[in-house]
Amino acid sequence: MIRHFDKIENLGVFAKYAKPPGMVPFAKFNLIYGLNGSGKTTLSRFFHDLNTGTAAGFDDLKYKISTEEGPFTQGKPYTRNIRVFNSEYVEANIGELEGTLHPIFVIGEENKTLVGIVESDEKTLQQAESLHATKLTERGQLDKRRGKIFTEIASEITEHTTRTTTRTYRKNNAEAAFAALTDPQVLSTEDLATASKSMKQPAMDKQTTISLGNINLQIGDQSDAPYFIALQTLEKYVSEIVQTSATSIAIQRLVESPEIARWVEQGVSIHDHTKGNTCEFCRQEIPQKRAQALASHFNDSDRKLKKELDQSLQDLEAMRQNLQNFALPEKSSFYTELQEPFSTVKERFASLKLSLLNHLLELSKLLNTKLASRTESYKVELSEFDTKPHLDAFQVTNDLIEQHNAETDKFDQRLQVTRDKIEKHFLSRIVKQVADVDVEIEAIDAAIELLTQGDIDKGTLGIEALKKRIAENRLKIANSHQAAEDLSKKLASFLGRDDLRFEPEGEGYRIMRFGRAAKRLSEGEKTAITFLYFVVGLQDQDFDLAEGIVVIDDPISSLDSSSVYQAFSFLKNAVKDARQVFLLTHNFEFLKLLLDWVWNPHMRKNTTCWMLHCTTTGGTQRETDLKPLEKILLENKNEFTYLFKILTEFESDGTVSNAYPIPNIARKVLETFLEQHSTGKSFYKKLENLKYDEAKKASLYKYTNDLSHPTLSGLDPALVGETQTNVKHLLEMIEVVAPVHHKALTDTISGAA
Repeated sequence: MIRHFDKIENLGVFAKYAKPPGMVPFAKFNLIYGLNGSGKTTLSRFFHDLNTGTAAGFDDLKYKISTEEGPFTQGKPYTRNIRVFNSEYVEANIGELEGTLHPIFVIGEENKTLVGIVESDEKTLQQAESLHATKLTERGQLDKRRGKIFTEIASEITEHTTRTTTRTYRKNNAEAAFAALTDPQVLSTEDLATASKSMKQPAMDKQTTISLGNINLQIGDQSDAPYFIALQTLEKYVSEIVQTSATSIAIQRLVESPEIARWVEQGVSIHDHTKGNTCEFCRQEIPQKRAQALASHFNDSDRKLKKELDQSLQDLEAMRQNLQNFALPEKSSFYTELQEPFSTVKERFASLKLSLLNHLLELSKLLNTKLASRTESYKVELSEFDTKPHLDAFQVTNDLIEQHNAETDKFDQRLQVTRDKIEKHFLSRIVKQVADVDVEIEAIDAAIELLTQGDIDKGTLGIEALKKRIAENRLKIANSHQAAEDLSKKLASFLGRDDLRFEPEGEGYRIMRFGRAAKRLSEGEKTAITFLYFVVGLQDQDFDLAEGIVVIDDPISSLDSSSVYQAFSFLKNAVKDARQVFLLTHNFEFLKLLLDWVWNPHMRKNTTCWMLHCTTTGGTQRETDLKPLEKILLENKNEFTYLFKILTEFESDGTVSNAYPIPNIARKVLETFLEQHSTGKSFYKKLENLKYDEAKKASLYKYTNDLSHPTLSGLDPALVGETQTNVKHLLEMIEVVAPVHHKALTDTISGAA
């Protein structure tokens, strides 16, 4: 066992440490309490360096320790094995936590043969996995090639079907359609262009069927006859009426002069209407004999015939007007595929219309001739007009219109059919390309299958079988599996949950979370795992606990309050049988747990309690001494009381070194006091809410906030004056705000003294 540190020089804050006179020797259990920055971690590192007799980075280190085995100095390794848990141990194993931790148990000699098999299998596995990764890369490249084919063809399909595509046609759409393709079909250039143009055409308005309308004939019994029926009726009437004459005593002069006859007839009609007998042309009285002759010439029979002829001419004019006003729809009003046939029939209509107009003109001339020759009867050769070409042209046009209207009614369906046709065209173009890539993929898949599953006929193991055999042989050659189970159970007990486990890997362990390698462990998890790993490792056959020394420095960093008790429990059980134990902490709550354990009548005789005191000397030089833990802490186990005592006993000697530790102490005292006597979510808010002198509160805040944190600006001589002033403010504030509490503290201090 280590009895004393006789001297430690040139080791950080242990610059000139020397054992104080009368210092009691270390016992089996040794508690060392020190605030942050007091040299606690440096001391734990020194324990570790005793194993080698040297300290990295401190070439001029000098030390002398007294032990049961005699004195040891620098350069001479201590003969007892020392295991140290500190922040460096945690940091050293953080990387390992996400890799493979070294085993706690070792492999037996009898299993060396199996180790050779495992090593051979692992080499084979490494080669297989390397080749497997290469094949997977090649497979991925082929997938990209295949995907690029479908991406490009999907783009072309989108371009040619833009009008109907409500969402972008993507690679996966092309792949799905290609998988369902059974009868590849490539369109001609013309058909593709027509289909594409059709796809881009919007839904068109319906067209009305065409006709020349009905004619309301004034002759015959066809009051509302279809156009060509009316035409046939008029043709028949003309043929008959030219053979009809009016009964009259003709005036030869009027017979020979039809124009004069019409003029005279109109005059007679006017005179009859006005009942006058004076000629309006010469203003002479019309002789009675002449009036009788004209009346005989223009009698009722003649007037009737004239009326019929006039009506026939009116009917012909109505038919001519209908024909003249008739117009076909525009070519552009039809769907693309109907425009060409419509253009053809439209050209036919032009000639048919002209022939029909000429026929109507011929009929009109015959009637006008008859109108001037009503007293004569004669025959004319009138050929029957052929209406069939006209009727056929109307039928063809109306068929196209109906087809156009049907396409409007089924527009979406028509587009889908055309779209499918275009899609099939483009997919059919890539059949060979895809087939060539698929052949390569099939070959790669076969190679991957062989690597993963092996070849039973050839006795070749695949990757999965190799992994299984390696795992089984590892279980045979080492007891790491059982150790991992024990570690996992302890970790679950420590953390209060079982999501993290130790799993055997190689000859060691890997930390797993829910079956996968643990990543991004929290600081608390790192501390818990490394401490547990350390504690269990004390049972390793490479370390004889009964003869070894265990040093543990703050195993509760980053742990929550519930885990602190678990850490204490594991620590107590792990080190109770050690030859010697050094327990270091800066956490007063943890110190109280340790004191409750070792500072009792049964264990006190085997326990020493110490405290690290760090002071500043020589301007900026900090030095640490190891002194017995003060009686007030041992008896009261209350850090606040102890720190209050330091402040009440503080006397400035005018040096920075004397004032240096006070801001940290004042900060802890102020925080604890505010926690008990004020409200607020933050340190600043609690101080602000406290009813006390505002100027003094502001001074205290600046002092405890600015000077209790590390800086890179060196030591400020103003620290001395600030410390004198603010210690006085703080003690005064406690007495003013909480006089009862203040009296209890002073009474306790007086009793401890």
